[in-house]
Amino acid sequence: MKVYRTDEIRNVVLLGHGGSGKTSLVEAMLYVSGATNRMGKVTESNTVSDFDKEEQKRGFSISTSLIPIEWEKAKINILDTPGYFDFVGEVQQVLRVADAAIIVLSGKSGLTVGAEKAWKYCEERGIPKMIFINKV
Repeated sequence: MKVYRTDEIRNVVLLGHGGSGKTSLVEAMLYVSGATNRMGKVTESNTVSDFDKEEQKRGFSISTSLIPIEWEKAKINILDTPGYFDFVGEVQQVLRVADAAIIVLSGKSGLTVGAEKAWKYCEERGIPKMIFINKV
């Protein structure tokens, strides 16, 4: 990986309720960017960001993962956060370094409390945000 100037680096946090597909979105980003040659699956315990044995056993993220992706002339640090409220401290910490947020919603579940809280956290910190609808 090449050395990037600070103006070429972006920290983008993925937020949303547990099970909305944040980790699967990271896998798709890695695959499309060419960083990996296959997409891992949470159900198969082979995703890049859920590398901890406990995360693999439970099938969901427990801690935030930093996934660097090179895209065009930029380095995008994807911060994959846990979605369950037991780990809200992880989300609060990551928002301090985020340049932008992607709030992931499940097309099956619709608007959830986790997504509403994520929106509120971004509003409080003045972080630009967008919605990504997954599982359609």
